[in-house]
Amino acid sequence: MHIFIRLWKQLSEMDFRVIAILSAFIILFGTFSVYWLEPDTFPSLFDSFWWTMTTLTTVGYGDFFPVTVGGRLVGIFLFIFGIGLIGVLIGKIVEAASTYQRLKKEGRLVYKKSGHYVYIGWSKKTEQAMKEVLYHNNGAEIVLIEDLPESPYLNDKVHFISGDPTEERILHKANVTEAKRVAIFSDADIEDTVLRDGKSLLIASAVEALSIAHEVDIQTVVEICEERHISKFNHIRVDDFILSDDSVSLLMAKATLQPGTTTIFRQLLSKRFGNNIYVVKAKDTWKTYRDASQKLLDDGAVLIAVNEDMDFKEAIKKPLKKGDNLYVICDEKTFKRLNVLYETVE
Repeated sequence: MHIFIRLWKQLSEMDFRVIAILSAFIILFGTFSVYWLEPDTFPSLFDSFWWTMTTLTTVGYGDFFPVTVGGRLVGIFLFIFGIGLIGVLIGKIVEAASTYQRLKKEGRLVYKKSGHYVYIGWSKKTEQAMKEVLYHNNGAEIVLIEDLPESPYLNDKVHFISGDPTEERILHKANVTEAKRVAIFSDADIEDTVLRDGKSLLIASAVEALSIAHEVDIQTVVEICEERHISKFNHIRVDDFILSDDSVSLLMAKATLQPGTTTIFRQLLSKRFGNNIYVVKAKDTWKTYRDASQKLLDDGAVLIAVNEDMDFKEAIKKPLKKGDNLYVICDEKTFKRLNVLYETVE
């Protein structure tokens, strides 16, 4: 008994690959041995393989069993050594799966896919934004970066990276250089708005450094507390700024002055409601704003801006260039049709 305990202990301490190779050898040995020793009992290799597997993983089903001394000796060998070895293999597999889930929850695994969204900073706003993206796009994957001991949001589509997002090493773990977009959320735990925006600036600078080093275009969105701090980001590229506090204040003012306007804004902001804002690239055949507006209207979309310019009076006078961003309002069904007809941005 002492010998078997020592053998079991040694097997448990072996590397997974060694255990897998030994298990494969045991299975092949059992399969070919009984097939060669008892061709009448096991007329095919599949029958001998079936008997070997049921012997190693259970006590057998009784549909096949060896009748010769040699065949039974093989069975005894499988009972003594094979069952224990397969048990260790299964234990190693379960342990590896458990370790993987633990490391993933703790944010210690590197994300290797591309075309994902990177969200930096955890708050209720981050959670709501992730839910909105995942609701709209079932195939989307999000990498969340935050300096927390474990993931605050458990979802198969959300990969957590634990660490300081101002460090390039942490950004590399999130594979930022191959991300579709990077969203930097303001740190809600910092009360001073100057410090909050300062931290966002540090993170945006780290993302920009990776963009330059790898010569890739990383699209970045930054939540900022005070509009006067936007100029401090001039030395780096930020595609969009979101004013966190002012946005709420301005919407409240709109609701006070023009009742019902916030309902329209809410519909446009969320993909869960009918019409939304989408981006269509201008075609070279569209010479003016009026041309594009009329053609898009015929296709069921309303043009509201060109390259973020909503001054309709001036826009009508200006010629369009191929590749200009045209912002339109339409429903998802119409946008899918536009996606076939024109070049769009998602």
